[in-house]
Amino acid sequence: MKFLRHLFGVTKLDKEKCQCIRQKKGAHKIVKEIKHYQEKWLQHVQRMDTYTLPKQALQYKTKVATTCTENGRKQTTKTSTTI
Repeated sequence: MKFLRHLFGVTKLDKEKCQCIRQKKGAHKIVKEIKHYQEKWLQHVQRMDTYTLPKQALQYKTKVATTCTENGRKQTTKTSTTI
């Protein structure tokens, strides 16, 4: 809820309940604002140096896993994930 208060400029001194804030602003507007924040963060990380931890985490790819099947042959499965 702290994020929503910050997002819409409502302080605790205003003494508005969380439900009231959600009803006034609407869920579609909240989702739109969250997507905007995510896009800004992604652009920020992409501008970083290659050696910084957030950029490395964003570009992380897992290795290919190999498992043995019943007949003794190796089976490879790709488990690589990228964002």
